[in-house]
Amino acid sequence: MGYYFILIGGSGAKTLEALTHLCAAGTMPSRGDLNILAVDPDSGNGNLERSSTTLNNFAPVQSLGVGNDTPLFKTKISIIEPFPWKPVEVDMTLDDLIGYHLQGNNPLGSLYEVLYTQKERATRLNEGYPSIGAAVLAKKSIPREFLDKILGDANRGNEVKIFLAGSIFGGTGAAGIPTISRLLRNELSDKQEKVSIGGVLILPYFSFSAAQGGQDLFARSENFHTNTKAALKYYAQKDNVFNAMYFVGDSQRANVKNFSVGASSQRNDAELYAALAALDFFAQPVTGTHEFKCISRSDSDNFSWVDFPTLTEFVNEQKSDFELQKRFVQFARFIFAYIRFVKPVLKDLLDGRRSEYQYPWFVDYFSGAGIKNTDIKNFEDYAEAFVLWLKQLETLERREVSLIKSSMFAANPAQILHPDEFKSCDGVKTDLTLHEVWYRLSESVSFDSSVSGFGKFLRRLYDACKVRKE
Repeated sequence: MGYYFILIGGSGAKTLEALTHLCAAGTMPSRGDLNILAVDPDSGNGNLERSSTTLNNFAPVQSLGVGNDTPLFKTKISIIEPFPWKPVEVDMTLDDLIGYHLQGNNPLGSLYEVLYTQKERATRLNEGYPSIGAAVLAKKSIPREFLDKILGDANRGNEVKIFLAGSIFGGTGAAGIPTISRLLRNELSDKQEKVSIGGVLILPYFSFSAAQGGQDLFARSENFHTNTKAALKYYAQKDNVFNAMYFVGDSQRANVKNFSVGASSQRNDAELYAALAALDFFAQPVTGTHEFKCISRSDSDNFSWVDFPTLTEFVNEQKSDFELQKRFVQFARFIFAYIRFVKPVLKDLLDGRRSEYQYPWFVDYFSGAGIKNTDIKNFEDYAEAFVLWLKQLETLERREVSLIKSSMFAANPAQILHPDEFKSCDGVKTDLTLHEVWYRLSESVSFDSSVSGFGKFLRRLYDACKVRKE
């Protein structure tokens, strides 16, 4: 199976950040590679920056072999270059792209003048494509490397799943999702039986005052409802290229305190539902049917685990204990256990400033193993990124969130505030304390001989954070 994920704009980037963490937690349906294409003219987008940082820390951790026979970091993620793909050159305007100077004195040029305002035509296409994106993207083609990978999978007889993520209420995503999906269908027209295309359409979930936007050309929140209604009508009535569509939104919109048209200051709330839609789509068989899916929750004022699928029926592995909550919570405990009692002492132990005999797990997994400080730093950077993302997810101002107890931990820097809550960090009472995790690390276990050193230790720590059946 070949998996392909296309993020479009800032909301797509937030979805990728969540999907990367879900991959680290082992929730992808199989061990097929996940290929990432980022579409965003704004390479300095703060949302994309966070996603890119998470990806850059993911790969080195996976290279340690931690996922050889465990869910931990099992999914190989490949990034399609350039990252991001910018469909137009820096400082190009719509007039430049269309070649208006060649069309100004004929009927086609007159039609162009009717369709687009002078401001739209003169806007530099560096930080998104509000209201003019379809015209921009329709003039381009999908990066060749991305298409060649898809065709290579299909020609080898593999099924191919392509998933797009972006907003539909304004900006780059609204133009990119329908345009890029149709470009893909046209390019892959002779591979229909092997290729399935899905998408998550992110509905309005934030707002800002018009005064915050100044006079720039940008997607205005007072138009979100109208834009969304028109977009949904389009998807409902037009010949659709998608095999499955997911709609994710929120009736109670978060207020953006620090408005930004783009660049590094554009940072939105953490996203999870859209990434779960990608997992669901990747788990389904390739089919020629068309489905429209809507994710909802039982309590409009609260997010809890009952609002998420178990994933048992999703996966090819078909393990009876493979539930999203169990796997995600085990991963969270693994990260928190490392932050609590490994990170504070590891550097001192490696530098000889602490006595090894006090830490049996260090003797078993580190002594003489030639551990690289860069490997440790890459993992700790990833752990910091995960905790920061989780803390943002757990502290939405407009909702009560009941996934991992936000009172248990702090972010930036990551730390556990209340160790006693570790055993019931998701609200489910267990006997797994931090002391028990420490004890398990001292147990004698056997491992795949190809894994050693720091990677072997991380796998052992992950296994020690699993709640065992009575």
